[in-house]
Amino acid sequence: MKQYLFLAVLLTLACNTLPVGFDQIDRLPETATLEIAPDSADCYVKFVPLGSADHLLLGKDPQYQSRVLIQFTPKDSALDSVVSAQLVLFPLDSVVMNFTCCACSTEWSSSAVTWRMADSLTQWLTPGGDYWNFPLGQGRIQKESTVVELNRDYLDTLVRHSYGIALIPLDTGFTTIATLAATKTSPRLVFTYANGKKRTYYPAADAHIIDSSGIRTNPGELLVGSGVAFRTWLYFRLESIPDSATIARAELILKIQPIYSRVETLQIGIHKLKESYHQRGKYALYDEAPASKTESPVRDTIATIRLTVTDLVQKWVSAVDSNPNHGILLTAEPEWQKPFRIKILRSGINAPRLKVHYILPPEDRFSR
Repeated sequence: MKQYLFLAVLLTLACNTLPVGFDQIDRLPETATLEIAPDSADCYVKFVPLGSADHLLLGKDPQYQSRVLIQFTPKDSALDSVVSAQLVLFPLDSVVMNFTCCACSTEWSSSAVTWRMADSLTQWLTPGGDYWNFPLGQGRIQKESTVVELNRDYLDTLVRHSYGIALIPLDTGFTTIATLAATKTSPRLVFTYANGKKRTYYPAADAHIIDSSGIRTNPGELLVGSGVAFRTWLYFRLESIPDSATIARAELILKIQPIYSRVETLQIGIHKLKESYHQRGKYALYDEAPASKTESPVRDTIATIRLTVTDLVQKWVSAVDSNPNHGILLTAEPEWQKPFRIKILRSGINAPRLKVHYILPPEDRFSR
């Protein structure tokens, strides 16, 4: 009987306190979504080396002109016995293009040559390249291959006193030619000798250079483009996001308007700046590898594109000392694409915006 009485007392006096932490179970992490407009924005234009392109672009129109440079290293012996000198090119499309050939009089580097610069230190005396004042020959890009007969009167100058051959377009429009990287269709220089023998020389270097002097831009426009690089810098203040936040998703939302295009798909990338744009301007260093990139078909109307930048924003928020926020650079990706140019709308509801969804850690359950 005493046992039953003891059990009844125990049940009556049983602990009615919930397990430790049970009262904290409804304290879920806080979440928030922000849409941030740029605090600062700017745009600049830069001639960039195009020697790494997967094509050689030749042509012109009212806004752009592209010339092709090809360097050969032929031997300088027995030139008197050469009865034919031919430049052979292989087109990559069906566009017909007339052009003239000139001998380059200034040495150039495929990794640095642009419309203004022969290499990283040497400026062309004349923008677009320095050439000897005589034509090596004229050609017409067409069909599967193009053969240009070069003037043998200038063969000695070409071999001993020049730095390759420049192709200068004579027609409006653009065509593409295979580069030295394409083994079977690489450009080549063929010498035929009096004894019937032939010697073929392949390029040591090639590149194309593009001018954009026909373009007129308006102050304050934000542009992205390839061939000649148009780059846009955007800076977003992130101080309102706590450094303890986990960035669940961050995306850059842009309204774009195509202005000019020789491509079917716009390829755009975001690069993180390593230096202050306010201090360094267009010379500010940036990460070569894009933090994000996207593709968008070319349309005649205004379009919306979105680029995911979650990892980048997370670094800016939680590791600000090692990853200071200098903003982002929008570029064509890669910049050696055939020329295109888009405008980023920047006013009203069409302005760029950074949309960030973040999560805060739950409150410490032992805090009072």
